[in-house]
Amino acid sequence: MHQQKRYKELEGKRILIADDVEMNQYLVRQLVESWGCIVDIAGDGMTTVEKAANNDFDLVLMDIQMPVIDGVEAARHIRSLPDKRRSSIPIVALTANASKEDHQAYLNAGMNDCLRKPFEEPALFEIVFKHIYKSPDDNMNTISSQTHADFPAAERQIKSYDLSAMESLSGGDNSFIPRMMKLFLDTAPVVLQQIRATADNKQWLELSKAAHKLKATIDSMGIKALKQDIRTLESKAKAGEDPELLVDLAGKTIRVMDEVMAEVKSDYSL
Repeated sequence: MHQQKRYKELEGKRILIADDVEMNQYLVRQLVESWGCIVDIAGDGMTTVEKAANNDFDLVLMDIQMPVIDGVEAARHIRSLPDKRRSSIPIVALTANASKEDHQAYLNAGMNDCLRKPFEEPALFEIVFKHIYKSPDDNMNTISSQTHADFPAAERQIKSYDLSAMESLSGGDNSFIPRMMKLFLDTAPVVLQQIRATADNKQWLELSKAAHKLKATIDSMGIKALKQDIRTLESKAKAGEDPELLVDLAGKTIRVMDEVMAEVKSDYSL
């Protein structure tokens, strides 16, 4: 109860969520709006800059890999805005890329902090609260130690997916999970088609981007069978390494995801 009261300390604050993956948008929006915040969404880096330039937000939650321009470039553009208040808005990276080098690159671009995906609600709240209630001078170029490791795996996973992490973010909203499952079924096939096409055409860099986009969905859905494979696919495709392995991993990803989608359809009568 005490923590729920603390969440209300952000009531009325305006948050811009920058992410091109609809499941991510929905998940983060669900949390932030439950605290009483006012939320806007940007689906690419340039739209993020435009919204930040024309609105008075209290904080930006910034994905890194986005269309048009990425989150790092978007942060640089925001820091160059002529309006000092808008150019100094706190920017927190939400990303699965959490190495020290990645963190430093985000700070160098003018971001204030970084939270690793997947994360739990208290970690997101604390990082948002910290930067909204700091002065702009104190707020710049810090790095949070509050990155969150992968959610603990259940001892037994009977299903091909595990929604325990997602359920912990639902805030008791019984309609949240069914809506997420519908969104999953609507959006995953598009990314899988991109994976199939880019692997068939040996477009390795585009394959890496598609794998990165799917990675967030795999983590949210708790699809353990692909957790490491999708990361291998993303990194090796980005480097153009081992084409035979890339094709195999792309094929496995599509097969497992097809199985999960069939299971979700059955479980939720969708």
